[in-house]
Amino acid sequence: MGEEGARGLRGIGIVGIGTALPPKVRDNSFWNGVLVARDETQRRGDVLAVERTSSGARTAMPREIADAIAATGDDLFRGARLRHVIDDDDDVSELEAAAGRAALRDAGVDPESIDLLLVHSLMPDRLIPSNAPAVQDRLGLTRAAAWSLDVGCASFQAQLVTAAALIRAGTFRRALIVQSHAGTRSVDPTSVASVNFGDGAAAAVIERVPDDFGVLGHYARTDGSLRDGIVLAPVVEGAPRRAWWEGQGRMQLASFDADAGKSAGLRAGEFCREACSGALRDAGLTLDDVDLYTGNQSLGWFLDACRRSLGLPRDRTVDTFARIANVGDAAIVFNLQEARAQGRLEHGRIALLYSPAAGFTRTAVVVRWYDVRRCRV
Repeated sequence: MGEEGARGLRGIGIVGIGTALPPKVRDNSFWNGVLVARDETQRRGDVLAVERTSSGARTAMPREIADAIAATGDDLFRGARLRHVIDDDDDVSELEAAAGRAALRDAGVDPESIDLLLVHSLMPDRLIPSNAPAVQDRLGLTRAAAWSLDVGCASFQAQLVTAAALIRAGTFRRALIVQSHAGTRSVDPTSVASVNFGDGAAAAVIERVPDDFGVLGHYARTDGSLRDGIVLAPVVEGAPRRAWWEGQGRMQLASFDADAGKSAGLRAGEFCREACSGALRDAGLTLDDVDLYTGNQSLGWFLDACRRSLGLPRDRTVDTFARIANVGDAAIVFNLQEARAQGRLEHGRIALLYSPAAGFTRTAVVVRWYDVRRCRV
């Protein structure tokens, strides 16, 4: 976007955030006697493991990824200690509604004031309708249009930019954006990859703020040639099936092209630099202006590798991977909440938020934080 685009969404920002976690906690002892130290066969078969190709060849990892992985040492769990797990009989939409209630409470607004609800769910209660109508009903958003908006793990940024643009256009006044990740339902709990996954939901209230605050810049690009790298598909006898509608096998995180998925992982730093540079350029800022960097934490080393690729010091990042693991696009709000609790997300601070997503999309948003609680006193 040019200079006009950089100014287009200013004055629309986040005024409340909320999160929700299922009560059941799974610690690393769950895998005692089930998993052993990663061997080369596991690295070949795990699409999230970038150390080896699917044929077993050792990859040439970029320095920032190699160093971030090395920092986790021999830890089988790559830094994960706890993750929350949704019960089989529970609806994801109830977890989403709990996060939404927390965000509304944080913003100090009534449900009736929300006229747009955007929801992304992994995994939704059902294919059609999406979870958006269920969340609308559970929260009593009687005046809201309820839509799903799915860009995988980049859905937070897509929701934020879309809501901001619609509010700027005068189509809506105040939006609630919701993200959830029932990731434990998408993996075999005895697989190596399963140690990375937790469940959780997050939400944010979006409305008009002073012109120097809110969304300052954004960037998003998609490379569909990598779309088969990471998929959700029914898995039968260890192999994913493309005909998901035939109803055979459990829907799981899988790949139709493991090397495409691994290739995208190896380009994590490159994609991060591209998206973050683009968003900062759109905002008319540089990395020196960034007070806080955070985003997706799909693996224990991922956010640290992205930080290293940007050349940012560790004290300008925050992650919650150790206590909630990978919670998909919901991680951004969890991390913003953590930063605020630590006093690192104060009024006027600049936050740079980056996420990649299966498909393959890379996206970043720059936000100047507006502390509505301080400004309403």
